[in-house]
Amino acid sequence: MNKTAIWQRHPYVIAALIIVCTTLIRIAFLWSNQLDLVYDEAQYWDWTRHMQFSYYSKGPLIAWIIKSWTSIFGDTQFGVRFGAVVNSFLTQSILLYGMGRLMKRPVAALWAVILANTIPLFLASGILMTTDSPLLVCWVSALFALYAASVNPERKLPYVVLGAAMAVGILAKYMMLAMIGIVFFYCIGLWRQNMLSKIFVKRVAIAMAAGSAIGFLPILIWNIQNDWVGFRHVAKLAGVNKAATAKPFFRFDRFPEYFASQVGLLTPWWFAFLIFGGWTALKQGWTKKGAEQVENKDEVRQALLLSTGFWMLWGFFIFWSFHTRIYPNWSAMSYAAGIMLAAIAVEKGHVWGKTALVIRSKRIPLRKTGVIIGIVLFLLMHSLGQLPFRSRSINPAMRLMGWTDMSSKLQELTESMPNPDKVFYFSDRYGITANLAFYAPQQPQAYCVDWGRRKTQYDLWNTPEDKKGWDAIFVRHKPLEIERLKTLFESVEVMEYQTTHSNGYGPKYYIAVLKNYNGTWPKRENGGY
Repeated sequence: MNKTAIWQRHPYVIAALIIVCTTLIRIAFLWSNQLDLVYDEAQYWDWTRHMQFSYYSKGPLIAWIIKSWTSIFGDTQFGVRFGAVVNSFLTQSILLYGMGRLMKRPVAALWAVILANTIPLFLASGILMTTDSPLLVCWVSALFALYAASVNPERKLPYVVLGAAMAVGILAKYMMLAMIGIVFFYCIGLWRQNMLSKIFVKRVAIAMAAGSAIGFLPILIWNIQNDWVGFRHVAKLAGVNKAATAKPFFRFDRFPEYFASQVGLLTPWWFAFLIFGGWTALKQGWTKKGAEQVENKDEVRQALLLSTGFWMLWGFFIFWSFHTRIYPNWSAMSYAAGIMLAAIAVEKGHVWGKTALVIRSKRIPLRKTGVIIGIVLFLLMHSLGQLPFRSRSINPAMRLMGWTDMSSKLQELTESMPNPDKVFYFSDRYGITANLAFYAPQQPQAYCVDWGRRKTQYDLWNTPEDKKGWDAIFVRHKPLEIERLKTLFESVEVMEYQTTHSNGYGPKYYIAVLKNYNGTWPKRENGGY
């Protein structure tokens, strides 16, 4: 009788079933409309109504993807988010093929698929249409193309895939340029292990240069036309321009929060496997003793690539978190290699020692515990809108619900105006402005007034001076500064509005009903980036 577990005998079948089932669950979740759009999703959708070569904070790919699906499913939440489900399906499929076929680790490939469906970071990217969603597809494609090219340098297809992944990835997010660093250090590692081919170096350089140039060209053209605002914005966030430089250079107050966010996004149990797998790969790929203990050169290549793909990015953001604020998702691409390292460690069944790391005296293997808790997390993530918990600290979905109700309130207020056809909507924050554009009646163009904030995409579009004499509705989270509104309108009526949804209360907003716009619009010449 064969005592080998079924998941070890048929890893491709099990992985394929997981991919198909989780994809169907995601589609059902989107169809249920449990969660309203987050601010960034609404903003990216609003970009699709102004198709350009690039945008203030990101490249144009996110708008292209959303536009392609909303042209099929309409300007709906389902249409906006459907691309995230497709990208999740593609990412899992690439992981399965890359680890199973290219790296010849079918069981580890199955574990990679399991981890991709039980880690909060990747669960969120499977239902929320953010720039990390398409970037992840390009990132894992580039990693496997790079590996395939190093194994068989004469074959041309991997270089084509690498160049295409670079081009498309840059259009998704500037972070794709970090792949250049991974290629550089991977080549150094191959050289140290006497496995670097000249033809590999030449063709990889050509593929990277061509892909980067093609992907970067429309973004460069757009920035030239718009006073380099996109590059200035990224420099400010990264803390590399003069205005953003922290004094002193190193600060220790931000690191604990950032590190805790990384453990939370991965979950502590998978994080443990990741660190162990990353450390093991570092020794196997970068030390002579470690490489000698590996059975074949392909495994050394894998250790080099995955350790570089994880530690280079992750280590940089850990270091830079001592200088400036690092958003939790910025290191997301390091986890593309990271979950593969964790999957290899999980396949071996231990974090250290000869047996699985256990939880106290109950002798429960950590990987089994991780799967069980991961399944619970998956089910919770895809039923957030139905959970009975109304506290935002317990149920984070409460922050993402209430705009469907707000849509009805906006409709009611608009219809109460003397001339409902001459009403515009605005806020002083880009996120609320984006949601107003999506949820206000007839999905009109909304505006973002500048009373002291950093620049946004809305500052590059038309402002409402041509709507003199119109009425308006202003929305924000915090109490309104009525005197500022009185400089723009003849009358101001303010109210608090508590949004609701099918399972409780959403966020509270402050709404101003404004009459007779005087045609002036505040503008700052030198806003922050």
